[in-house]
Amino acid sequence: MFGRLTKLPLTIDHVPGECATSFGSRLGHRNGVPRLITFCSDVGIDYFALANGDPREVERLAALGGADPVLLRHGTPELNDPGWFRLGEERIKFTAFSRTSLRICPSCLVQGRHLTHAAHLGSWQLTSIRHCAVHGCQLVSLPKMSNGNDTFDIMRAMEGFLPANPHYAKVEDLELERYLSDRVAGSTKGGWLDNLPFHVASQTCEMFGLLLTQGPNTKRERMGPPEWAAAGTTGFRALRHGGNAFRNELKTVQKASPPDSTLYRTRFRVFFEWLRYRNDDPDFDVIRDIVRQFIFDHFPVAEGDMVLGQPCPEQRVHSLMTARTAYGVSPWRLGRRLAAIGLARRNSAGTMFVIDDYIPADIVRSVVTEIDALVNASDAAKIVGTDRITMAKLTQQGLISRFYDDPNTVPLYHPDELATFLKRLRKQISSGKPPVDQCGIGAAAHKLSTPVARVVEIILGHGLHLYASDCTTATFRDFRVSPEVLRQAFAERLDDAVSPVEAAKLLGLNIRTIRGLLDKGILVPRVIKDRSSARTRRYASRRSVDDFRSRYISVMDLAAHTGRLPSVEAVLQADRGVQPLELNGRSNLIFRRCDVGTERQKSIGD
Repeated sequence: MFGRLTKLPLTIDHVPGECATSFGSRLGHRNGVPRLITFCSDVGIDYFALANGDPREVERLAALGGADPVLLRHGTPELNDPGWFRLGEERIKFTAFSRTSLRICPSCLVQGRHLTHAAHLGSWQLTSIRHCAVHGCQLVSLPKMSNGNDTFDIMRAMEGFLPANPHYAKVEDLELERYLSDRVAGSTKGGWLDNLPFHVASQTCEMFGLLLTQGPNTKRERMGPPEWAAAGTTGFRALRHGGNAFRNELKTVQKASPPDSTLYRTRFRVFFEWLRYRNDDPDFDVIRDIVRQFIFDHFPVAEGDMVLGQPCPEQRVHSLMTARTAYGVSPWRLGRRLAAIGLARRNSAGTMFVIDDYIPADIVRSVVTEIDALVNASDAAKIVGTDRITMAKLTQQGLISRFYDDPNTVPLYHPDELATFLKRLRKQISSGKPPVDQCGIGAAAHKLSTPVARVVEIILGHGLHLYASDCTTATFRDFRVSPEVLRQAFAERLDDAVSPVEAAKLLGLNIRTIRGLLDKGILVPRVIKDRSSARTRRYASRRSVDDFRSRYISVMDLAAHTGRLPSVEAVLQADRGVQPLELNGRSNLIFRRCDVGTERQKSIGD
């Protein structure tokens, strides 16, 4: 097309990646024309079209300077749609450019190429490219020209300019810049980050990396090229593995502060505020959607609250305070129940409950439903069909569990626990002919001079037959049992054997702990065969129970001895380096008496 254009007598070498305005400025200067706009006018090139990368004008300039037109176009930002340029193989939005700020590499100039090789690369117009790819040197902005027509005239801007001492970046901090250069060159592999628009990928890496490296309260305007390079690389490493890796990093930032200490705006401030002001650019929707969904899923955002332009459809997690507001439940009651299932704990002073992460809303609703259904000891006794004293004895024996394990709290029971207890008794109702000596459980206990709770334990443990008129609605007072059968059951029990329930009562531990002690062999197991069901049951040697009391002590007993709260005692012993017995999760803490200084020669029961 430009075969009739004659190459100028004086030419220059085209620097790889150099843009057309830089090449034209140097070519004009080589031919004695000090201004690019004047040179373009002399050779018939539209200066403003050339500045916007018009292919026709770029190729005309290449013909005049003897340069490869393909390479010259490849290094020149080309305006091909309103607000969009093509640079190399990438279509890039204008917001990723700083086109009117000419930058050069001091190291390139120091190497004796101050005049004819002061090239300005097209990629140096990208805001996120701050260093020379050859030298790793920080790019330096040239003074702005007083005449706007000289904005892209590199040689005009170089007049009287002396390069400062170069500043070099750490090689490991230039990963993002190398990645962006690879995208321009068309050598990326098409991953999640590669599929994001160029300006979205570059700016998100930098801003998220700024949050990770400098913290949420940093000021962007105070960051220099070294800080931006380090931030960009950190963000790139977090985002290059995809959306899930991005969410994991968001979770890491969230966990850096305790729940309720700060909200999401505070924890993500510098990143969140930047993203919030990108609401007019739909290209950022993929980032906004991930961040918004993460906030909805991991922060106590109330239904209807706006986050990044959209309302929260439903609250998905709660703190103790938001649960109180939403459901009217006491944080103390809720905290106790959450502590029982491992989602909360007492603070070091033992004065309140704290959480390490927000609680899913469905768990909060479930717990609140349970709490609302709780009944006190008097009402529980009525449901079971007994009096309050017997109810307390059955609880102490471990036959009925309180909703809250804490012995210092008012006893509350869940109806499901009471129904389970009655179901166990009803299951043993016999349809056969009742024995002549049948009587109520309480009366049978009186005849045997044995506590009622102990009798119930024998009935359930040995599967003894019970009798009642209605097997579906019978309550505790309705059950009948043979005292003679009970005597035989007591006689069959080995003198040296203690049931797990009885051992738990004697030692003040829960059943889970007793089973763990049996598993470890600390309590010597005894196997007893239940004749009524032909099943074998694992009991503990009474001698090992007595020996345990003389050698070990629970954190509850130790706290009662020292006058401190159990949680405080546990922390204190841990600080002293005292290790408890290794048992299964949710077991009571057990210490060796010799470790905590409470040795004794005789067991408590002696």
